Amino acid sequence: MRDLTVEPRVYGNDCDGCEGPETTDILRFQRTIRAITGKWKIEIVCTLIQGPTRFGALRRTLPGVTKHMLTEQLRDLEANGIVIRKAYPELPQRVEYELSQAGIDLLPTFRAMLEWSRKYDGLLVAR
Repeated sequence: MRDLTVEPRVYGNDCDGCEGPETTDILRFQRTIRAITGKWKIEIVCTLIQGPTRFGALRRTLPGVTKHMLTEQLRDLEANGIVIRKAYPELPQRVEYELSQAGIDLLPTFRAMLEWSRKYDGLLVAR
């Protein structure tokens, strides 16, 4: 664990006249956070970076996830436009999941959050 101290922000010319976000932006941000957080959602998105993946392969990649939980999280990610579900007309039915463009557009945000977490790891409280 690194010894980090919490430093106050240094205000410069980049924030003269800064104002907080509008209420609608805060609500929009809350919806966004809810869409990408939850049990297994980040792990699912990170797994789908590799490309279209079948349900069974996802389960094997995520040890500990139940079939019910994986189904629930995939449905929620699909409802939020982050994941695309493709069902093929075969017997037995083959279903694949892949990231939508919205899901792919999240990747730079995830990378930035990863860098932030590495930088401030010593301050974060494990729960």
